[in-house]
Amino acid sequence: MEILSVAVPGPWWTDLSYTHTGPLAIGTRVRVPLGNSSRVGLTVKDNSSINEIEKLKEIKEPIDLVPPLPDELWRTMNWFAKTWFIGTGMAAKVFLPSQFLRGDPLEEVRYNPHGSSSSVRYVYEPRDLKRMEIYREILMTSESTSVVVFPEISTAKMFWDILPKDLKEKGVLWSSLTNAKQWDYWKKSREGGIKFAVGCQTTSFIPISGLSAIIVDDEFSGAWKTQKHPEFHYRTILAARARFAGANLILGGRMPSAKVSRLCGKEFSRTSVKDRLIFVNMHDSSSYDFDGIKDSLPISRPLIRETKETLEKGKWVFWILDRKGYAGEIFCQDCGSPVRCPKCAGVMRWEGKSKSLKCLSCGKRDVIPEKCPSCGGPFLEGQRPGLEALEEKARKIFRGKDVLLFLEEGSKLPTGESILKKYPCGGVILGTRKTISLADDLSPETIGWIDADAEARVQEYDAKARAFSLMWESAWRGKEPDTRRLVIQSRRPDKSWQQALGIGWGYFWERELKERREWQLPPYVPMLKIDIPAFKMKGLLEQLERAGFEYWESEDRSDQFWISTKKFDSLRKILAPYFDIKNTRSGIPKVTIKLD
Repeated sequence: MEILSVAVPGPWWTDLSYTHTGPLAIGTRVRVPLGNSSRVGLTVKDNSSINEIEKLKEIKEPIDLVPPLPDELWRTMNWFAKTWFIGTGMAAKVFLPSQFLRGDPLEEVRYNPHGSSSSVRYVYEPRDLKRMEIYREILMTSESTSVVVFPEISTAKMFWDILPKDLKEKGVLWSSLTNAKQWDYWKKSREGGIKFAVGCQTTSFIPISGLSAIIVDDEFSGAWKTQKHPEFHYRTILAARARFAGANLILGGRMPSAKVSRLCGKEFSRTSVKDRLIFVNMHDSSSYDFDGIKDSLPISRPLIRETKETLEKGKWVFWILDRKGYAGEIFCQDCGSPVRCPKCAGVMRWEGKSKSLKCLSCGKRDVIPEKCPSCGGPFLEGQRPGLEALEEKARKIFRGKDVLLFLEEGSKLPTGESILKKYPCGGVILGTRKTISLADDLSPETIGWIDADAEARVQEYDAKARAFSLMWESAWRGKEPDTRRLVIQSRRPDKSWQQALGIGWGYFWERELKERREWQLPPYVPMLKIDIPAFKMKGLLEQLERAGFEYWESEDRSDQFWISTKKFDSLRKILAPYFDIKNTRSGIPKVTIKLD
């Protein structure tokens, strides 16, 4: 009787021990009893050192005769589990389709080792179509299998549309498939039935046979970062997969990320948008007041002038303000206290159209109170006007023209195609940063940033990089970007990170990376955020302090702290007991890693 360890999907790191009549290869799916039910897990090692064999349950059945995953994908998954402080079972849940983890049958496939060494190529071209033409050439001249991934479905489809018909017959547009079809092609890819796949995040881990090239477009895009635990950046995982597969890695985009720029970005970008920039000092702009809101909103003469000229040509204008609702918050004039969410004490946004408040943390909606909940004062007022307030003024300024507001509340942005069909003569679109994606189809001639400083005002170490990237993207995204003008309203126009827009991303990253190196921030030293039940945190912090780790506690939450370190192995040993399956009911920590 053999004793085997099995990784079952869950928040723990614990591998569970079972008995079986004979040995099974590592990476084989098995059905095992767990509690009052059965689950599908993956064998990870043998446990012949365990003595109390009589207390162990038996594996119900092996599902596969041989390991069903290519070795490179299995190794990438285990590397991900170890590096991201999660168990192999949780990593499998991230990498693999639900049908795989349900135990659906698969054809037996024996993979041949690849044997090649991995190389990295960089394609940083701000014009989307030119960059895609380079990717197309790579596919057309390659005889090997490839995965080409984009951060958004629209750009994946755009690339697919420029491929020759005979080339398309050898590949698949993954993002256009239903879930059932994706499973069919997932099985087909591991059997060698497709040469390449084009898609988004879900395309990243398909078991394509003999993988030889991975192309990651717009690798700096925030869309590559997951929003749920475990939080990670797809580019980092795909770079590891290319290394394990011996595949060539092609990283591209309008500009590189901090990590890539540190590795390769010593030369300044020769591409500049200086001739298309209009900086406006917000202090010199006309300020518009709104009913019930303390603050005003600047709308400058240059922005109005450029917008009117563009509208007269029947073209599109985007006005971007990353603040939804009528006002960002409501405060009491007497005591100065904000109106907080009664459920979680989060910030409540004033939404004018619904005449209600919405919590930005938990989503709870509530009526606007008649009196201050803190002191009973009768005078409440809003602060920081939002897009609904901006819409009021824009409609008055541009009477007779189409002014559209997209808040993406509960639904996706409409497609550019549907907007063009309904509004063929152009107009003004008001929206958050997500509005930039509409440039793929609408090709705006003018983009106005209503409050450019707000994009970098977030209290995060990478705020300036995200703000620069957004404005750089707005200058170049779409099919006809070279004549587009950017109006940037700022309290410090053409200063600091904004100055780099007129020079190029190379200049921006030189200054930004120097600052991060001095402060020992990513990409030089990783930062980790650890969420742990509050009653467990004191003991863990004492252990970390004894081990010489520096940490700082969150100002807002009693169950969260941050740590900056490269000593992942030492940290993992300290954290391991907290991730035992026995802690499931009392709470297992969550670790979030910031690498760049």
